[in-house]
Order: sequence, then C-alpha cells, then structure tokens
Amino acid sequence: MVNSAEEASRRPFAATSTQRRLLWALLLVAWTAMSLAVWEFFQTHAAPRFPRVKLKPHGAFDAVEEIAGPVSVRLRRMGVVRLAGVSEPEEAAARDRAAAFLRRLLPGGAEVYLELEPRAQDDGTPPRATVYLVPEQAARTGPFPYAEARLVARAMVQEGLARVDADRPYRYQAEFLLLEDDARRHGRGLWGRPSP
Repeated sequence: MVNSAEEASRRPFAATSTQRRLLWALLLVAWTAMSLAVWEFFQTHAAPRFPRVKLKPHGAFDAVEEIAGPVSVRLRRMGVVRLAGVSEPEEAAARDRAAAFLRRLLPGGAEVYLELEPRAQDDGTPPRATVYLVPEQAARTGPFPYAEARLVARAMVQEGLARVDADRPYRYQAEFLLLEDDARRHGRGLWGRPSP
C-alpha cells in the first residue's frame, strides 16, 4: 500500500480547494492586467480620436438689406445679426473702413447663408451669426457648398479690418488668430503703418 503523502507528492497539482481558488484569482488578476496593458497600448498608438462635436442646426438663406455697423448686417428675415468671431474696431476711422468693406462685399440684395451661434442668455444685443456670401451658382438643395462660399468675418480679419473676438469661443478662432497675425505682420488695415 502506498502512503498518502507519497501519493500526494506523485500528483502534479495536488492542492486544497483554497489554494485552487487563490490560483484562479491570481490568473484572473494577471489576465485582467495584461488585457488593460494591451488596451492602453492600442489606445495610445491608434489614430487620434477627435472630440465629439455637437452638430449645429441647419443654417438659413437670407438676403442683405443694409450694413448696420462695422460688424453687423441687417437681413430681410433675420433682422440685424452681428458677425461671429470678430469684435468691432475701436477707432471711428477703422469702423468706417470696416463698414465700407462690408458694403462692397455685401451689397443690398446679396444672398447670404447664416448659422446662428448659440448664446447662454438674451443680453439685448443682436445675435451672433456665421455669415457666408453665397456663391452665384449655389444650389438651394443638398449640402451648402462651404468650400466655395466666402466667410465674411474671415475676409474682414484677413484684410485687417476687424480684430478676433477673444472673449467668446468660436469654431474658426484658431484660423482667425493666424489671419490676424498675418495682417499685423504685413501692416494691413488696423495695423497699417502710419504715413510720415
């Protein structure tokens, strides 16, 4: 007859139920840690994920009635809207130049496409809107041709006629800041070099 101690030593994994449970727990922890490490590796080396963007409501077509200020436009249906992303120049001469530029760019009757910017509360000021000059052959059906349209506020910043509104976040703010820097470096508009 074989001794029970010898028999236990011959079995390769002779363990008590507590030891088996401990072994399974260690294997589970090791597998979980390895899975998390692999997940982290793929997350850091995968293509970057962009933050989820809230889609804006569809814009609307409208027509210009008149220029209401250096960064404001009166439209037939919407009334007065202020161009989003830019602030009004401080000096009277600069305001006049900005309004004259807007009159040339947006003559009465010009068709525009606008998207109202969200605002937390009604503060009594005109709503801010992203205003595009509609290309002549733009169709009213299907998606709006953003690539062919001219963003009015972008044109003003590019010409140095308006400063970027740094107080309110705006979707084109980074691009506008680059255009403002370019206008400053080349002495356009507000940053024109004074004549001797």
